[in-house]
Amino acid sequence: MMKKFNVNAATKAVLGAGLLSLALSGCGSDGKDGEDGKPGPVGNPIGEVSHLKSHIQSASVDDAGILTINFNLTDANGVAVFGLGYADIGAVSFGRVGNEDEVGSTDLEGNPRDIWLSYFNKDKGDGHYTGSSYFKGKDCETCLTDNGDGSYTLVLDKPIDTLGKYDYKADVTNGIYLGVKASNSVGSTMVDNSFFYWQPSSDTVQDKPKALIANDTCQSCHRPGQDGALSMHGSKHVTLESCTFCHTDYNSYMKDEKDDDGKVVRTYEFDGSIKGMAHAIHSHSTYNGIYPQSAGNCQTCHQADENLAMADAWKADLDTATCMNCHNSPYAVPSWHWDNDNNQIAESKQNCVSCHNDPNGGVRGAESGHYLKNDNAQSAAAKVTFNSMSYDADTKTITANMTVSLGDTKVTLAQIDPTPYKYGGDTSAIVFNGVVDDDFLVNYQKVGYRYFTAAEDGSINVTIADGDFKVAQVMETPEVTVALSSQLHLCFDGKGALADCTVEENVATNAGPYVPSDTDYFAVDGTQIDKSPRVQHAEMAACQQCHTTAIKHRFSNDMDGCASCHNGTRDKKGTGSSNLAYIVHSKHYVYTPEGDLFFKKTECQACHGDNGFSLSKIAPKATPVAFGTTDGQRLSDTNEQLVVSPQAAACVSCHQAPYGLSEATAAHIQTNGGLLKQDGAPLTTLGVPASDYDSLNPAETCSTCHKDSQILEAHANWGSSH
Repeated sequence: MMKKFNVNAATKAVLGAGLLSLALSGCGSDGKDGEDGKPGPVGNPIGEVSHLKSHIQSASVDDAGILTINFNLTDANGVAVFGLGYADIGAVSFGRVGNEDEVGSTDLEGNPRDIWLSYFNKDKGDGHYTGSSYFKGKDCETCLTDNGDGSYTLVLDKPIDTLGKYDYKADVTNGIYLGVKASNSVGSTMVDNSFFYWQPSSDTVQDKPKALIANDTCQSCHRPGQDGALSMHGSKHVTLESCTFCHTDYNSYMKDEKDDDGKVVRTYEFDGSIKGMAHAIHSHSTYNGIYPQSAGNCQTCHQADENLAMADAWKADLDTATCMNCHNSPYAVPSWHWDNDNNQIAESKQNCVSCHNDPNGGVRGAESGHYLKNDNAQSAAAKVTFNSMSYDADTKTITANMTVSLGDTKVTLAQIDPTPYKYGGDTSAIVFNGVVDDDFLVNYQKVGYRYFTAAEDGSINVTIADGDFKVAQVMETPEVTVALSSQLHLCFDGKGALADCTVEENVATNAGPYVPSDTDYFAVDGTQIDKSPRVQHAEMAACQQCHTTAIKHRFSNDMDGCASCHNGTRDKKGTGSSNLAYIVHSKHYVYTPEGDLFFKKTECQACHGDNGFSLSKIAPKATPVAFGTTDGQRLSDTNEQLVVSPQAAACVSCHQAPYGLSEATAAHIQTNGGLLKQDGAPLTTLGVPASDYDSLNPAETCSTCHKDSQILEAHANWGSSH
């Protein structure tokens, strides 16, 4: 009797494969392996990735001056990317380190600066030329080879051409800039700039030369992927380093200035170097509201950095063109330097560094003129420290002690501006307040110079009495923390040295701008507290990325220095809020003179870091925020403030009617426990009477749905129409 076997699916598959093999061998197979198939591509196709990173592996130059580049392309995870097209090579620029003598631009004889020399120069006529004739992939269909594994070979069809100004040199540092710009299958544009420095004669990789400023320094304001980002010439050059390859020191050409009717009113020589353009753009932008810092504050961009070989090069005083970028008008140079007849700097004064060269035996060069012997810069270097605070409960009087210093020198009372402030009080003052429930207790209180007295050790005492100021209200509030900051002006001699103030008609004629302030904190018993009791929604360091030492009508090193005045108790003369969030948000929707959006306040992380914008950081029981008064007039004994619950206040500091706030949104806020406005009140009058606030039982739940990721997503890619 034949036995039965149960054959499972796997066994059937194996048997089937064996039978198939036998069947094939019976069809004439010679038993030899067939020819290997062509390997498939390795990695991800370019259409399926959202980020590109190129890395140049090697390069060579042949006798005809033709450059060959071998590079790899990966995605955000480091996986190889194939499928890059020839037209996706946005730019290749190529050059070397040289010096000014090679192009005849040395200003201080015997001290030529190292400069970048492009191998692709462009003739601009009349003796002018630039380094901007870069290679474009779209012009050569056969130049790029895709090896199918994420590696590529690019052979330029563009030989070295310096217009005969200088030669190719293989025994110095040469460099390549490769710009890639491609699109994926969903139409997103991906841009990458990469760089490679090497010595061709020895075929050895070299460090980046002429490292003056880090890309990150520029991108702290020109944020990648945001309005105002560095994104030039078709949005393919997105880093400072890419600019330097074409905008070399010798870049110049004649340019026409036209009036509104298109008529040429003058023709002038344009400095197209990267430093010429950067200095000019940031000088002019200071006055039209884009760049909030004076271009004379060199260290806003030229920041000290041990990773940058030439971070201090701006102090060298070897380059007149750099001076002339800013000092190019009768208002920016001494009168005896200016030729009124020809409306230019006098010919005998046009080599600035022949005189102004501190490191080389001259006088008042860049560092001295902008910092060491500059009143404004020295004012910014001064410091105010609050040493102690004591409270006499019987007399309800506070005595604070502070030291004002510039370096190792203590500043005397005679060197502090003593004049009256045009809007009342004194020009120099300290600010006294108290913190409870994450906000300041009272409207700002400036305790002026008239309350200052000199102490024996050179410090300064400040007496704050109840009646003149709300001392008892602050000091007798449970769980209060005292906050002290300053608004002082010091006097100088015109060359950065402290001097006694000279007062004429109630104006200190030799006073500098505000001295930076740090906020110091004390318990009622005088114990010093080492950090702010308030939640910090932003760090002043984020503001200082752009503002450095320039913020309107005072300068603080911390957010509390601003918030002590612009706090939740302060409305805008009865109409609207003067809270810090409202004020800052209203100032950060910035357009260029051409009407282009440069910075939009919806870029939350630019100021707020990773999570400073989070609604969860605002306690529902935090202090409400004033948004006006019941009669729209200044707060007085006959009216009271209109206040908004704290989480809702954060939202409506930006979301104002008619574009950012509707009746439906207002109802949504109030349905979810926020207190936004009175029934029937228009959207232009936000807030409920302060006396009704507690009885209305605010119970905000905004952060339950409006989580951090949702907030970022909702605010992403807001266009200028908003």
